[in-house]
Parts: sequence; structure tokens; C-alpha cells
Amino acid sequence: MDKSPVIFFTQLYYPDLSTTSVIMTDLAEDLASFGMDVTVICSQPTYSNKYICPKREKKQGVKIERIISFIVNKDKNVGRILNGFSCYISMLVKLVRLKRKYFLVFNTNPALLPLLGFIAKKCKKLNYLALIHDLWPELPANIEIIKKNGILYRLLDFLNILALKHADAIVVLSNAMKERICVRLPDKRKLIYIIPNWADPKRIYPVPRARNRLIEELGLDGKKVVMYSGNLGRYQPLEVIIDAAYELKHRKDILFLVAGFGRKKAKLQSYAKSLNLKNIRFLPFQPLERLAESLSMADISLIGFFPENEGVIMPSKLYSLLAIAKPIISISSQDSEVVEILKEAKAGIHSSVYDPKELAAKIESLLDDRRRITEMGSNARYYFLDNFQRSIITKKWQFLLEHLI
Repeated sequence: MDKSPVIFFTQLYYPDLSTTSVIMTDLAEDLASFGMDVTVICSQPTYSNKYICPKREKKQGVKIERIISFIVNKDKNVGRILNGFSCYISMLVKLVRLKRKYFLVFNTNPALLPLLGFIAKKCKKLNYLALIHDLWPELPANIEIIKKNGILYRLLDFLNILALKHADAIVVLSNAMKERICVRLPDKRKLIYIIPNWADPKRIYPVPRARNRLIEELGLDGKKVVMYSGNLGRYQPLEVIIDAAYELKHRKDILFLVAGFGRKKAKLQSYAKSLNLKNIRFLPFQPLERLAESLSMADISLIGFFPENEGVIMPSKLYSLLAIAKPIISISSQDSEVVEILKEAKAGIHSSVYDPKELAAKIESLLDDRRRITEMGSNARYYFLDNFQRSIITKKWQFLLEHLI
């Protein structure tokens, strides 16, 4: 009997430049290359590529259908709400109009998208998988966007648990995330699969300093570079990086680079300016085709998230940072899964979210030990190739979906 075709519902997809968009595009295209019948229902671009794409097109074997939704500033809460709500309603209309038997995959962009799976199961007898990129309502509650255990929190929690309870399978990005869900839904343990995100070694790879055009373009010759690259939002402990730069302002050979965009960027720039820091520069996020060059500018890469978000999120940038063969400092809880990976890989170290002096000392010590930097970087690349490259992880998805369908 023929396998049911698969439909992915995701707000973010090609040609958006967000991590979620890149991951979902890689996954759908790889599954299509494995011979699966794949359709993606998504929004118009809402990140860097703000132009109107065709409503329907086919790319690398994947049928793409773009729904009508608002495209407003996502860095404002009202923008995120309008974008997400309009996306949700338009996808609901698409769902109601489905006439064939499909297997459905819903990610958490927007947050309650898996609830459409519950509707599909009850109204159209369709099976579905929930892909959890981050846990709601814990994530907004942890940064006080909503009140923990308030009315809105309890409503979101009820709807989220309802969607997960009826899912035929749940995919999470980390063991900590699985354990959080199992606390609420212990009977689902055997149906929760840990499949991490990934990076593509053909896209993200070490670029030697001598051949890195960005080093010359940005005038970084002779500098030891400490780099944070990614979202500059409220979920990341970014102020401690500015404070660490302040602690190291006497080191004229050390330069901090902060590359990316997000609602915290202007605030961080203002804070750095108030400290009169000359050893930190803010850059726009580089296009995908130059990301390997951008990340390779670093002598040390930084990654960070607040301890309360352990198991709520799993930073996907970890895999790209491992791929470029540079040591990583995780600004997080010492018990975080990221730190466990770095220890196992022998590719990085930990520093507290709340102690800029500790972060500055660890940066300085590592930068002044070239042998250690080289060794950790080499370990990072090998560990990435063995565990987190695109072809390995998307094959896991193929096996899971073929089993479920």
C-alpha cells in the first residue's frame, strides 16, 4: 500500500533566513530526495527576505504552498501576535480544505500550531506529529511576557497539553525537553523521540583566517575575536557579554563581535556606548552563503541561555558553532545539556550567566593558549561530523516518519 504523503505546517520556511526556516527547508528537501511525497504549508517571509514569494512553487522536489498572513515587525509583541494568529487562521482554513489522507507534521512556530493536529484528528481522522522547538507557555513566562500560572498561562498550557496528548508522536530537541513533557504526560514517554537539529557541513565549515574575506573587509587582522552570532532577543543572557568586554577593555588585541538582529540589539548597542567600549562591534547577521566566513572569524564562539530555559529551548546554533572548529563557551547553567555536549566533545567550557568577571577570565585564559584553542576546535569539528551533520539527522527523520506512516 502506498505511504500517505506528508504535509509540514510551519510559519517559517525558504527563503526566510531564520534558523527554523533553514532547518525546516533542509528537512523537507532531504525527505523529498529520499523519495517521500512532501508538501510544506508556510507563510510569506517575515525575517530578512521581506518580499512576496509565489503562492505555490516547487523547490527541490518539495511542493510549497504559502498562506495569507500579516507580515509586520516581529520584534514587537503585537507584530508577533498578528503574524502568528493570522498564520494560524490561514493554516486552519488550509487544513479544513484537505481532501486526501495525509500525515501531518506541526512545529511550534507559531507556538500553538500543533493544536491544529488535534483538530485534524478529531474532524478529519488524520494522524499527526508535533515537533517541539520550544515549550510554551514556559518560554514567555520565563521572561515575564505572561504571568506564570495566570489565566493566559493556564489557557496556553491547557491547549498545548491537549495538542501533545493526542499526537501520534512528539519530536523534541533534547533529553531535558523530553523530561519536561513526561512530567505532564508520563504515558507519552514511548512516543516522544529525541531528534536534535543540525548544521550542513557543506554550508558551515571552517574558513582559514588567511582565506576569510570578512577578516580583511572588517579590518580584523591582528585581533583575537570573541563572537556571539545569532538572535539578539530576551531569551539570551547578552548583557554579561557586554560586561565581560568591559572587564577586558585593557586588552587592545581582543575584540568582541556581536552579529545578528533582534529586539535587544538597540539596547545592547546603547549599553556598550554608555560604557565607552571600543572593543566591541555590532554587525548585521550575514547571509547564508557567507555564514561560514562570518562564524569562522571567531577565535572563541559564545552561546548562552538562561538556566530557567533548560529543557524549554535547545539552541540550534550549537551545531553550527561546532562545525566551524572553534572552542565554545556556554553561558548557561553548569548542568545544561549544551555543557554536557561540550564536555563530551572536549570542545568548550562553561561560564556563569551572572558573572562577567568569570567570563572575562575564561576568555582571556583561552585566547592566550593557542594550543588549547586548536585542540578544542579540532575536537568540535570531529564531534559535529560524527553526531550532528545534516545527513545523519534527516535520515533519523526518514526512519521515524516511514515507521509512523
